[in-house]
Amino acid sequence: MSSRFHNLARAIRENKLIWFGSALGFVSVYYLFLLGAMVVRFGNIPNYVTFYDYVGNVATIFLETPALSDAFRVIGDEWLIEIGFMNYDYGHGVSEWSLNVIPSYFLVQLLAGFLIAAAVTLIIERKKQSCPVASKMRAMSFTSSGAFLVAFTTATLSWVVCCAASTWVVSLAMLGMSASLALWLEPAGTILSVLGFILLFGGIVLLASDPPGTDRMVA
Repeated sequence: MSSRFHNLARAIRENKLIWFGSALGFVSVYYLFLLGAMVVRFGNIPNYVTFYDYVGNVATIFLETPALSDAFRVIGDEWLIEIGFMNYDYGHGVSEWSLNVIPSYFLVQLLAGFLIAAAVTLIIERKKQSCPVASKMRAMSFTSSGAFLVAFTTATLSWVVCCAASTWVVSLAMLGMSASLALWLEPAGTILSVLGFILLFGGIVLLASDPPGTDRMVA
């Protein structure tokens, strides 16, 4: 395990800019992809952006929520930015769909981004070696599967059909699943997200298993 940690630390140290840039790039592309998917799905260009007073709202929640555990639960769903399409055919307008930046989810996505970036640096280092293709492909499949699960289960989309809920299950409803069934599946999101991180860590362990300069296969 110590050799794997050394290999990981060395890969990140020698590719610091790539590591940092890949992590931020993953999060940026992730949100742009979600926004683009909404435009394609509904055929509407976003026509409003709302910035919320996140710090002030968090302070209010702490002050007005008796139980601290409840306060943290509420804060976990507090919005920072909302981008979406407002249909003004109904009075003052109805938000048909929106992409929401929620800090608690953003941190999870950022953590996943740094893990994916760590895998990228390890792949770069392994390209300098004659590492077995099979072991590299296995590690990359672990990493990509984990990234997909984390990204999918932390999507913060809302749709008026799903009562404006901002969760990953809205994506399922948009893909054709009934809204009631999609919302029923919502609790499974935590399990799938944890599984995604396990796969990410597994991929990193596989990529870091070969010490630099050796050609032995990953077990």
